[in-house]
Amino acid sequence: PADQGMAQIKPGFGSILSKHRGPNNAQTGLPTYVRVGGIQGDGPSWLGSAYAPFDSAGNARNNMNLQVPLERLTDRRELLHAFDSMNRESDRTGLMQGLDAFETQAFDLLQSKAREVFDVTREDPRTLDMYGTGALARQMLMARRLCEAGVGFVTLQYGGWDMHGNIAPSMRQTAPALDQAVSAFVQDVNQRGLADDILLVITGEFGRTPRINGGMGRDHWAPLSTLALAGGGLKMGQVVGESNARAEVPRTTPITPQDLMATVFHVLGMPAELHYNEPTGRPTPMINGGRRIQELV
Repeated sequence: PADQGMAQIKPGFGSILSKHRGPNNAQTGLPTYVRVGGIQGDGPSWLGSAYAPFDSAGNARNNMNLQVPLERLTDRRELLHAFDSMNRESDRTGLMQGLDAFETQAFDLLQSKAREVFDVTREDPRTLDMYGTGALARQMLMARRLCEAGVGFVTLQYGGWDMHGNIAPSMRQTAPALDQAVSAFVQDVNQRGLADDILLVITGEFGRTPRINGGMGRDHWAPLSTLALAGGGLKMGQVVGESNARAEVPRTTPITPQDLMATVFHVLGMPAELHYNEPTGRPTPMINGGRRIQELV
């Protein structure tokens, strides 16, 4: 549904982590979950607005520019709490909980070094050159900076892969920036000694038809898709799984999206049996039958 602009039916991954860990990193004041660039389907759904992503491209980022001295900020926070005499017991929507979380996040951000972390121009020019130019390069570099500083989960989107026609020139235009930014990210993380601490996941929501269509493109294909993972303390340098000769369907035991989720849960130290109550009060598991990808752990 989220792909069609409708409401989510389940919480996004980052929101689950934000619920599990709390919306902010207690040591750094940075958000647990940051969205870099537009992406669909990555919000909190029924977990509540308190666990929505911090949008690095939205007003939240602009509002990090402090307009008063830091000592006055503390006085204003105390005054705000003095004015807050609302009966929170009457709130049934989760709105007040969300506002409280946003208020805490806002003050923590203003009192931390968050503005510096979000500013990729502070990087060494050689690092900037390594990632390349364009939006994806800056987003990947920001993601590395955020993770290194203590952000728990970052989502970003690099679009343009829906190539129903003229796939060859489209790939020549789109792929090089991805190749450069991803290889730079992996190299950068390794050089900083963070390969076991940061997991990069590259995936889409489905594969492409194994045959070229009449428009010299490829259409949507659900039975088989690929993804790539790097780091996170997993066993790297291998291909997991195999398709049939025509790249139509898996030849080996299929790996499902739930298996991917279970593997990322493992990397993040989240219990596989994690569940939260949906609005009706029913306990709902965050993973439905997924198992860690054994070749990686």
